[in-house]
Amino acid sequence: MPLHYTAIVLVLAQAAPVATAPIPVVTQQPTHGSSTSLTLLQDTPVELMAIAEVNTDKAQPGDLIRFRVNRAIEIGGRVAVPVGTPAFGQVTTAKDAGGLGKSGRMTAKLLRIQLGEIEIPLEGEMAAKGTGAGSAGVAILLTGIAGFFHRGNNAKIKAGEIVAGFVGSDVVLSPSSGT
Repeated sequence: MPLHYTAIVLVLAQAAPVATAPIPVVTQQPTHGSSTSLTLLQDTPVELMAIAEVNTDKAQPGDLIRFRVNRAIEIGGRVAVPVGTPAFGQVTTAKDAGGLGKSGRMTAKLLRIQLGEIEIPLEGEMAAKGTGAGSAGVAILLTGIAGFFHRGNNAKIKAGEIVAGFVGSDVVLSPSSGT
């Protein structure tokens, strides 16, 4: 029985580092001279944080959303994209909250990380819906005609909200790309 117990411990010990590993390490390619370029591979996960709140009270389709890289992306043990690097998304649909308790709705897509002069394309979408608006029917029953003026909540992406995305295509970074 102790042998079986030891095998389980070994499996758990091997599995633990995978869960805490940094964003995947990708390839290094030799270039002219002694420097190396780094290739950030498509589908590498990216963790972003919203800089400011965006809500359907003011947002319009086409509006830019500002993010920052929340977790550094490392390549070959080197930080390729540091925490704080600016990133951008775009509102694709925005419907303001309405009367009768109707909640607002918003969708957005990730666009890019701006690493100095290099644009790293991103893939990812998000959706938000206003919450806690309650039922218009209940509002009408409890308050009479005033229930018709009960307004729903706006959809929002809050400042500090964490958003996950992926690198949209392979990008070659030189050692001086901003790292």
